[in-house]
Amino acid sequence: MPRDVKMNRPLNEREAAVLSAIVYEYIETKKPVGSRSFVQKYSFSLSPATMRNIMFDLEGMGYLKQPHTSAGRIPTDIGYRFYVDSLLEKYNHSSPVNVKVKEELLKRELQLDKIFCSITKMISQISKYAGIMLTPRLDFTVVKRIELVNLDNNQVLLILVTRTGMVINRKVQLSTSFTQDELYEYSKFLTSELCGYSLNEIKNRVFDQLRQLENLGLKKSMAIDIAQLALSNSDESELCLDGIENLLKIPEMVEQERLNSLLSIIEEKNILRAIMEASMEVDGINTLIGEEISDEKVSGCSIVATSYKIGNRKVGAIGIIGPTRMDYEKVVPLVDYSGKVVSDLLTQISK
Repeated sequence: MPRDVKMNRPLNEREAAVLSAIVYEYIETKKPVGSRSFVQKYSFSLSPATMRNIMFDLEGMGYLKQPHTSAGRIPTDIGYRFYVDSLLEKYNHSSPVNVKVKEELLKRELQLDKIFCSITKMISQISKYAGIMLTPRLDFTVVKRIELVNLDNNQVLLILVTRTGMVINRKVQLSTSFTQDELYEYSKFLTSELCGYSLNEIKNRVFDQLRQLENLGLKKSMAIDIAQLALSNSDESELCLDGIENLLKIPEMVEQERLNSLLSIIEEKNILRAIMEASMEVDGINTLIGEEISDEKVSGCSIVATSYKIGNRKVGAIGIIGPTRMDYEKVVPLVDYSGKVVSDLLTQISK
């Protein structure tokens, strides 16, 4: 006779322990979990028959599924969600992390864009999945030096060097021409007045303050006009993605449906950009498992992400994408720790 399973009831302590162990076993072995071998391995002090009944109930409630009639059970997205939520409840953010990002390597990087590439590659190599990072907008970067270079046809190139060594180039089309000597004087003025401020501060406050100076004069006013025009465009965050080749080594990720998802991720980065931008708004660790990723082009994948900050302001997000059968117990601390490393580095270099 079929058993009467109440679909919406909470799991009892024994069912919760069995489900967590099944998910863990499947992540480790990649094989459907059978009742007899499972009981022997995990010492639940239950008979195989009792274990089969528990598995049957968990399947009826949507936590497990049976790929084939004669096979054992594997977790569903709901089963993974229960497992991950259980991990997050027990997770201590201050606990030591077994796998550490090599902070000393990042500190040797002088250019900010290389730091982002390095850490994305590093978490990909450590996790054996794909690393993903949404970089901050350039608005937070602090100016060190500005140079104006004369080009043909009344064009001027603004070269902005940040404290972190990042170089930003912007061309400006003007209605009149300037000599390089004039632009050299403008460059000295802009560097002296804008050095030490972030682009965000400059655009929102400093330009206006400079225009109110009594001794500004026509030339300095023209220099401000050129800089303001060059820096008026809003700079989008960039998306760093590394380690897709790791996913191609995972058998279930090269099945047709998931392979199509990977191709969509590679070709249409706006999908991941939207996910990571949403992760910036979440406090702590954000996990998306399988169907929880709302974009229909991404299926059979999970994403674990967290925001990172400059001081107390969230400026970007970092995470890992992999199969739903991801090693969450390893990935969650790695992502959390990486977010803290990036936050500390950016906070230090922005001072």
